Amino acid sequence: MTFGNNKGEDGRISNKKGLSKKGILLTCMILAAIFAASFTVWLIPGENVQNQGTSNMTITFNDPNTTLISTKSQFMLLQSEVQNQINGTIPDNKTYFNTFIDASMALNNELMLTLLNGNPDQSIMPDYLKLMSEMKNYSQYLSDLKNIITN
Repeated sequence: MTFGNNKGEDGRISNKKGLSKKGILLTCMILAAIFAASFTVWLIPGENVQNQGTSNMTITFNDPNTTLISTKSQFMLLQSEVQNQINGTIPDNKTYFNTFIDASMALNNELMLTLLNGNPDQSIMPDYLKLMSEMKNYSQYLSDLKNIITN
């Protein structure tokens, strides 16, 4: 029993099923749609994306006063957590403490960036500058603390 093994005069197997024009057209349309969809990302305007900061962690609010209040509360939480770690006896594992201090310094730097992106008006500028100065001093304190613990 043979199934469709049709040999032509020259000994080649002939395929009676030809390429369908509908199939070729449908394949081309699908490929064109995929190609077009892959480039639509580039066509979407970037101005519609809200809140593009300098890093992934930086938060900026529309209201400079809200930025100040939020940053100040986060800074106070950071100080509290570092103090709790210090008061809870500095661990014997210096690597852990160094990692903790490095993370605290990075968070403090991100809070300073948030404050820099706050765009305050003249009425609250002194409060911004005061908090920025406190954060800068705290960054130095964390650096000194790290040096003391490692030595």
